[in-house]
Formats: sequence, structure tokens, C-alpha cells
Amino acid sequence: MLFRSSAASDGYKRQCMYGGLSTLLWVEYLFRHRSINWKHLGTGAIICPALMSGCIEILQANCTETRSGDWMDFAANCTGVLLAALLAYYVWRPLIRKHLHR
Repeated sequence: MLFRSSAASDGYKRQCMYGGLSTLLWVEYLFRHRSINWKHLGTGAIICPALMSGCIEILQANCTETRSGDWMDFAANCTGVLLAALLAYYVWRPLIRKHLHR
């Protein structure tokens, strides 16, 4: 098995899941726009995934009997979003500018 079922591996999975979502949003934006409008990109690729994560945790805690909401899960999700933002800004943005927007 690639990941064992533990709290640490759950955090890594969450970081990858929300980091992947945020990376997709960043890369799509960078392909379509030459300059960054931080109001749009910050809202769409950073704030919205983090809010979605928080809403899911609240719904799990309050609307189900078999699941629970957890602050550490929310923190792992937000960490994934922030790591994706750093990766996209410092790695993907220069690559896309160099090869696409000549």
C-alpha cells in the first residue's frame, strides 16, 4: 500500500488534494492571462479552495453522524493551497512566461 492509514498520511493526502486543485486553477489562469490580477487569482485559487475546505469540515461535523470535522484536516488543506500558490508563482509562472508568452 502506498500510504498507510495514519494521521500523518491523511495530512499528506489532503495537502496533495487541495494543492492539486489550487495548482490547476493557477496554471489555467497563468495560461490565459499575461499579467496577474491578484484580486481574481487570490480569490479563485487561494481563498475559494480554503473556504470550500472549511465548509466541508463544518458540514462533516454538524450534518453527519459518522464523520467529524477536524481543525488539523483544515490546516492540512490550507497548507496544500498555500504550497501550491508558492509553487505556481515561483516555478510555473516563470516557465509559462518563458515558453508561452514570448
